Amino acid sequence: MPWKYTDDYYREYTRTTWNDSAEAYLGLLTRFEPFRAKVVERLAARPGERVLDLGTGPGEPAMTLAVQVGSQGHVTGVDLSEKMIEIARKVANSRRLRNVDFQVMDCSSLTLADASFHAATCCFGFQIFTDPEKAARETYRVLKPGGRVSVCVWSTGDKVPFLHAIIEPMLEHAEPDETGYLPTPYETGGPGEMVAFLGAAGFRGGTEHHLVQTLRYDSPDDYLQSILQGTPIGHSLSEEDPKTQQEILQKTRSNLTRWTTSSGVGLPAECVVVTAVK
Repeated sequence: MPWKYTDDYYREYTRTTWNDSAEAYLGLLTRFEPFRAKVVERLAARPGERVLDLGTGPGEPAMTLAVQVGSQGHVTGVDLSEKMIEIARKVANSRRLRNVDFQVMDCSSLTLADASFHAATCCFGFQIFTDPEKAARETYRVLKPGGRVSVCVWSTGDKVPFLHAIIEPMLEHAEPDETGYLPTPYETGGPGEMVAFLGAAGFRGGTEHHLVQTLRYDSPDDYLQSILQGTPIGHSLSEEDPKTQQEILQKTRSNLTRWTTSSGVGLPAECVVVTAVK
């Protein structure tokens, strides 16, 4: 029987599964550094600016941006996951960063003042937000006129073997909702899609850049442990019956053989970095 998709269900599912994955996600955080670095580079934050980091997770790139804007600037990181925010606050305190704060908040419903930020970033958030269209409009609302946004999303599945090695076999067993909708990590990742997406929210001058990195693992087991524990993918897999779980894992291992050598597993991953202006 098809399931019924509701925003409340998806919001709670996102919150609880990312809470569960928060500690293990720190391992993936380092692997994603080149993608975040490109988002930060394209934003070009200036000293004294106020910057918003949407879906900040355990606090990056918010803390990197806090260093760039200096003591006269300020960065606010927001995330739906309380555990992610807890980790971010601890790390910021350990680094003695006084110009950054972290708040538990739904990015689709920001409790922030209009025109209160000079710039905003978001790394791999728009593909998991409960209501990404509203999140884009909210981002537009809280930016000052001329404010910049720099975001990255995963490209299409064929260009992200890092995810698709396991997502492909999972989709073979997934069931769409009653409207035929089936969430994937690749929404808005096609050519021009994210530029158009931000344009629909009011942004202008959108530009698109592609960045490919190879994410390396010691072995297929190392990869599976990282992706299953560090993301909600492991929770989704656990909801399947044991036979289906085994089939998905076997297919994943088969997919990984293409990218496996004597030195380990090297999985390409392409992201799309988009910048635009209010």
